[in-house]
Amino acid sequence: MENTSNALMEALQTSLRSFVNTYLSVMWRLRECRLNDEQLSSAIGVRSSAVRSRRAKPDLWKLSDIERLATYFRVPTTACLQLNATLHDLPTRLSELTTAERRQLERILPVKKTQLHAYNVTGWPVRHLLQMHQALGTLPHE
Repeated sequence: MENTSNALMEALQTSLRSFVNTYLSVMWRLRECRLNDEQLSSAIGVRSSAVRSRRAKPDLWKLSDIERLATYFRVPTTACLQLNATLHDLPTRLSELTTAERRQLERILPVKKTQLHAYNVTGWPVRHLLQMHQALGTLPHE
């Protein structure tokens, strides 16, 4: 990959790594949290049915939920904010690459171009962020 695509992937990889650390910290605090689903729902502004299902399947949380949980648990939200900015910038940065570079990166990322735009509007599921983190973690380092 060229320098531009390398820089883009490194920035995304760094943001994802920081986010995953925050996510794991928040999930640990959530397991220790004594609030029931309704109380937590009120505290973070997510429906109690969503809290219940996401407690059972943590990869269903969204990036914005993790940011709200981090705020509630007094965990720094910097990683969430940086990843959100990086993800919103990603479609533009991809369009600036050569066709060959863009296609190579699109093959690496487990998220399609249309999903990038949709998730930037509707919210990023943690499941996809973890998949991206895993895919980028397997890249050789130069």
